[in-house]
Amino acid sequence: MCIRSLWGRPRTRSASKPDPCAIPRVCAIPQQRQARCHMETKPVSPAGASTESLENVTRSVARDGTSYVVTLERTFPNSPEAVWTSCTTPEGLSRWFEPVDGELAEGGRYRLTASGTSGTIEHCQPHTELRVTWEYDGDVSRVRLTLDPAGPGTRLTLHHTVPDNEHWAQYGPAATGIGWDGALLALALALGDSGTDVQVALSAFNDTAEGKRFIESAADRWCTAHLSAGADPDDAHDSAARTASFYLGDE
Repeated sequence: MCIRSLWGRPRTRSASKPDPCAIPRVCAIPQQRQARCHMETKPVSPAGASTESLENVTRSVARDGTSYVVTLERTFPNSPEAVWTSCTTPEGLSRWFEPVDGELAEGGRYRLTASGTSGTIEHCQPHTELRVTWEYDGDVSRVRLTLDPAGPGTRLTLHHTVPDNEHWAQYGPAATGIGWDGALLALALALGDSGTDVQVALSAFNDTAEGKRFIESAADRWCTAHLSAGADPDDAHDSAARTASFYLGDE
């Protein structure tokens, strides 16, 4: 059983435009006062960590039947136990992500209280793997999180399986991927310094020039991943540009 555990983030939907909750900007995380967790690395800030975060993430896109799998992988210098605590416990998640409630055990239902995203905890192996359904506004997708030891640190791999629908045709993998890029930046801040107020730091970062460059660079990287998966070049570039424009408030 996985008591008081959960993971989650951006949603996808079939609407003609992304929902601002479905693909939140980098700092679109509820401003809550957070419980402190024991962390193992030196203090960091968005200004110093955003480029590093983008460069340290491996991105891929793969077809899976009638769905697409959007995958991000990043290695953190922290132990699997520390990463798991930040990614799955209410105390850890509320510090950098969203508050969560529900029956937080394998087979139970969870709810992210700020966005209203909910789902079923399908599988939970502590410090190793979590699989949940990701349900928002009538749409259902799936998220799988795995943690693997990587030297003294931990390799985190996140797979988000989303439907091939109108939303995908318009916005491609960046709609899901940029939100997760922002989440991994927030997680890096939380893991890097137990004293950092991640919500406040990202709120200040979001509208800076560097915050905008983060969105643009993430969109470019997801365009590259889309092309590597065999997407039509025009479709890949256009969908990434539309997603970046939405995140930047240009749509």
